[in-house]
Amino acid sequence: MIRTEKLTKKFGTDRGVFEIDLDVPKGCIYGFVGHNGAGKTTAIKILCGLLRPDSGKAFIGDYEVTPKNIPLIKKSVGYMPDITGVYDQMSVWEFLDFYGAAFKIPPQKRKERIESVLELTNASAMIDYQVSSLSRGMRQKIGLAKTLIHDPDVLILDEPAGGLDPNARIEMRRTIAGLKGLGKTILLSSHILPELASVCDRVGIINKGRLLAQGTVQEIGERLQENLTILVTVDSDTRRALEVISGLEHVQDAVIADVNHISLSYTGSRELAGRLLDSILAAGVKVRWFEENEANLENVFINITSASGGKAE
Repeated sequence: MIRTEKLTKKFGTDRGVFEIDLDVPKGCIYGFVGHNGAGKTTAIKILCGLLRPDSGKAFIGDYEVTPKNIPLIKKSVGYMPDITGVYDQMSVWEFLDFYGAAFKIPPQKRKERIESVLELTNASAMIDYQVSSLSRGMRQKIGLAKTLIHDPDVLILDEPAGGLDPNARIEMRRTIAGLKGLGKTILLSSHILPELASVCDRVGIINKGRLLAQGTVQEIGERLQENLTILVTVDSDTRRALEVISGLEHVQDAVIADVNHISLSYTGSRELAGRLLDSILAAGVKVRWFEENEANLENVFINITSASGGKAE
């Protein structure tokens, strides 16, 4: 539903995006992960038709993002920037009615549509509030309602949980998951990794303007050939087991995680990890359980961006 081909936009020699190939299937929540300044917002603005690329192509559904197709793109896409612009002097109703008129929704249909998007964002109680009285979390809800007013198939949300308190972030996640249930395709940009890991089907990791990996967190984690996190449960002296394990090849940062659990970072390949268990057993350590911790987004992100040269400037 969202696709780019070698999309490039340069701001000098080392800023922008460089030949990125995004692939966001229909009905998917896609997490766009990167440090601040990594290129997420640049790519998003190109997808929304707000910036023109230097080279490459971008597509929303069957339409290429070009100047002649911008009217079609605007109908298909709902874009929520990281800071939602609102008109403080308006009520919530007036604000949404204004955007409904901008999208040429007939007056007789706007009332129903406004009530619908407020219900979707759990903001119905705010309908008569003055915008100037809204908290940051309330403004984000109204910003999302505005994004939904024309019922787009594709939602592009740039840092929607930025600046929200924990409860508001949880509520935003639930709302986004509910929108997927309505068949929306959602590209969700954030640097708050737990937010993405808990709601996204697929992720794309961008660093210094280059897309380093995309797929499910598990798929990306399985491609990494180093820095596996392994948990060993022992039935023998835990401190002696720690000494044995710490001295083995490719083992780093081994620590006692609990009474009889040892957590370690293994820097060898996944194919050789089985030999680590053989070495532990050969040293006389009684092992009850040996497993690789399931890949999580934070570990995958750190491993991939570290391999590519670290944090964006």
